[in-house]
Amino acid sequence: MQKFSSILSNLHKLPLVRGLKFKPPKMQQSLSITSLKLNHVTLPKQPVPDLKKSAQKYLISLKPLLNEEEFSNTEKIVNHFISENGPGPILYKKLQERYDKTENWLNQWWLREAYLGYRIPVIVNTSPGIISPPQNFQNLDEMHSFAARLIEGVCKFDALLKSGKMKQEMVHNEPLDMLQYGSILGSHRQPNRIVDNLLHTDFAEHIIIISNNRLFKLNLLHCNKPLTENQLKSSIKDIVNRSNIPGKPVGILTGNDRDTWAENHEILKEIGSNGKILKDIESSLFVLCLDKQLPNDAFKTKNNESVRSVQSMTGYSSSTNSGNRWHDKTLQYIISCDGFVGFQMEHSPCDGRPTAVIHDFVLNHATSKMNIKCEDAKDFPQGEELNFELNDKIEEAIKEATTVVDYYSENIDMECFTFKDFGSDEIKKWKLSPDSFIQIAMQVTFYKLQKKPPSQFQAVILHRFINGRTDCIRSTSSESVEFAKLINSNYGNNSEKKKAMINAIFMHKKTAREASIGEGVDKFFFGLSMIANDEKMELPEFFKDIGWTKSRYFTLATSQLPFKSASVACFGPFVPNGYGCCYNPRKDDILFACSSMNDSPETCTKAFAETLQDSLRLMKKIAEE
Repeated sequence: MQKFSSILSNLHKLPLVRGLKFKPPKMQQSLSITSLKLNHVTLPKQPVPDLKKSAQKYLISLKPLLNEEEFSNTEKIVNHFISENGPGPILYKKLQERYDKTENWLNQWWLREAYLGYRIPVIVNTSPGIISPPQNFQNLDEMHSFAARLIEGVCKFDALLKSGKMKQEMVHNEPLDMLQYGSILGSHRQPNRIVDNLLHTDFAEHIIIISNNRLFKLNLLHCNKPLTENQLKSSIKDIVNRSNIPGKPVGILTGNDRDTWAENHEILKEIGSNGKILKDIESSLFVLCLDKQLPNDAFKTKNNESVRSVQSMTGYSSSTNSGNRWHDKTLQYIISCDGFVGFQMEHSPCDGRPTAVIHDFVLNHATSKMNIKCEDAKDFPQGEELNFELNDKIEEAIKEATTVVDYYSENIDMECFTFKDFGSDEIKKWKLSPDSFIQIAMQVTFYKLQKKPPSQFQAVILHRFINGRTDCIRSTSSESVEFAKLINSNYGNNSEKKKAMINAIFMHKKTAREASIGEGVDKFFFGLSMIANDEKMELPEFFKDIGWTKSRYFTLATSQLPFKSASVACFGPFVPNGYGCCYNPRKDDILFACSSMNDSPETCTKAFAETLQDSLRLMKKIAEE
């Protein structure tokens, strides 16, 4: 357990289809991992922002976070950094050279540093869970039918991708990069020391089904024809019947820290035919987890959504479903007989938006056929059980991984709820940005609880650029802090509060817009630091200064992930004493998933969730004045 203690102490530093011909699966390791041609128009490259303008924006973002002495010192460091004699212009020139030589100057660095090179467990930390509206399965047969339709839905989406007929997404008149859609299905994060490998196949012909900790390989072709819905149901029913005795929870190894899992992975694959089993998992289209029912006492102090969020991220506990997972797979769907439907996304090859689109498509397909009876099939393929051979080292590794996963399951504190007072349509009537309105409400909430502003992270997609990923919106501003102070005090009249609220919202909207067009602060300066690292230069004082470290110690991590369905994503806080909050703003309501860690004396998720609802109602009252 010494290795586990070290991980904890450093925790947060830092488808197959009808009529389609298939080629044999071929695994590839590459930055552009899909060979599918999904962009119908040429996209621009992600720009390199101006150095001096970025420095000015950076200093503006620091004002609400630093005291006068800290800011004065940081300002000197920044001015030296961008001066003719400073390191900034040298690094900037090399970054421009990288821009000229690459398709996307940021992508490879970000993939390595934020994902594949990140050594802490993916559960809670980097792999978000998604919870969907609960299903009312009357019996196991209905669950088997739903699972069959879910598989069919994924396969239909896969067919749409491969047909080349999927329309390119647009924001206003600007096309978005579609390559990530081809990077979700068939992808796998293979553990490796220091930096993991990202594997992908565009032509997967099977899925992996995990039931009662036992793994099965199900081919999606039978007698050279795609499986029908009835055949899928019968295959699933057969797998469930064959797995009535629990298997060894080998999948729980994937929830450990990445270096430990990489070490155990090497041992595991050298035993017997385990290497072939691992390849079968790596080359599958996706993983389907058929979970056990959770005990009633799991819901004693939490609502259904809050409990399910933990189930989606970790399996809930080793005594229930934590061994019924393979967290390395990019898309891992989860269905349990007590009505839970969700999935977990391994973040390396893709961002949230494409997975949200896939999920809405699949969920709509599965639920739209609920009133149609799914029959049993007489002729169906049996899933091939994948039986790992274990030795004493792996047995011990499973025990160690179980301790780690249970720690995360017990320590993550979730509060999920649907805010029903109003949604995005109402906010638009006030001529305000719904996203900015919600973001400012979060800051008001944090300030009320902590008596200080958060260093707030908000993800923004950069999909308008070829191979674009995300940047950070620095949501905290002097304007937002002024409003948070005013609304949480007895001073100021309603007119003054409304003016301050509008100023805060407009500032957020401006910052968000700049980040979305490639003029954000964080990824640009991150790129300059990576140049220094790659060139083996001494790290400039800029990146050691409190301005850089404090502003990137995100005590409030947020992300909007819009689903058409009543689904919401969830993830843990970025730092041990911080909050996480993901939200899905819909026309008439807003879904929230709030998180913090139980072992932090500084945070309380329930207080954050309750105060956030109060903040939204209070801001509504101000807006309507």
